[in-house]
Amino acid sequence: MASTIPLPRQQRLLQLLRLAEGELSAQELHQRLRDAQQGTGLATVYRGLKLLQQAGLVRCRKLSNGETVYAPLERDEHHLICVQCGSSQPLPLCPLGTSSLGLNAVLLQGFRPLFHTFEIHGLCSRCQQVEVGLDG
Repeated sequence: MASTIPLPRQQRLLQLLRLAEGELSAQELHQRLRDAQQGTGLATVYRGLKLLQQAGLVRCRKLSNGETVYAPLERDEHHLICVQCGSSQPLPLCPLGTSSLGLNAVLLQGFRPLFHTFEIHGLCSRCQQVEVGLDG
C-alpha cells in the first residue's frame, strides 16, 4: 500500500466511510459533510475519493444502476448481484484471499494492486422463484 498520509479533507471522508454501516456514494458522503456543517463541494468529494483510492485506503464498485459506492479498504466485501432485481448480497469471505490477492506474481506481471472487487452476477432466489412461477 502507498504510504501517503491523507490530507484533512480526505481524512474526514475516510472517517465517514469507516463509521458507515455500508458502502456510501459520493453524493451520500457530500450530504453527510453538509449535515455536519463541513461544507465541501461535490467535486472536492470526488477528488478526495480518487486520492484515497490511489493511496490504497478506499475501494469502490459500481452498482447495477451505474452508481459508484465506496468503502474503506479494510472492509473487504464482495457481492452476489441479481441481474433482474438489482439486489446485492455480500459474500461471507473473500474468494481472492489476502496474500497478493491470491494471485501468482507471474499473473500480476509487476502490477501493484491497491484494492479489488469481486462480484458474481446472476438471479437471486426470489427472482428464480418468480421465474419458475411464470413458467408453470
